[in-house]
Order: sequence, then structure tokens, then C-alpha cells
Amino acid sequence: MPDFMDHIQQHAEDVAADALAAHARRSQQVGRTTCANLDCGEAIAKERTALGAQLCLDCQSAEESRAAHFKAWGRR
Repeated sequence: MPDFMDHIQQHAEDVAADALAAHARRSQQVGRTTCANLDCGEAIAKERTALGAQLCLDCQSAEESRAAHFKAWGRR
């Protein structure tokens, strides 16, 4: 006879399975072949395109640095 903890464990497994199924159903965003930055336009590597990249490596690094700077100061 299942006890309370068995029900809790089953519920946790069901929630995890639902989350994995929802993630699998999400459409994968195809990345760009060239940088989305209008001033750049550099080619993006196939591996990064497959992962959904929108910016070239240099522009992505600059964007992350900018975001980290403004986050540290608590402003945009």
C-alpha cells in the first residue's frame, strides 16, 4: 500500500515529465547566418546558428559586457 511519500514522489516525477515534454514541444529558433547588428553583418558559425545565435561572437561578447555593466549599476 503506497504511503504519503510515495504519492509525493510520483507527483514530483509527473511534474518533471511534464516539464521535459513541454520543453521538447517548443520549437527551436533557428539562428541567423549573419550578425543581426546592422553595423556588423559578420558571418555566424554554423554551430552557433544551430543553437539560435542572433549575433556574431564579437557582438555577443560586447552585448554581454554591456548587460553586465548596467546590471552592476542597477540601471539600463
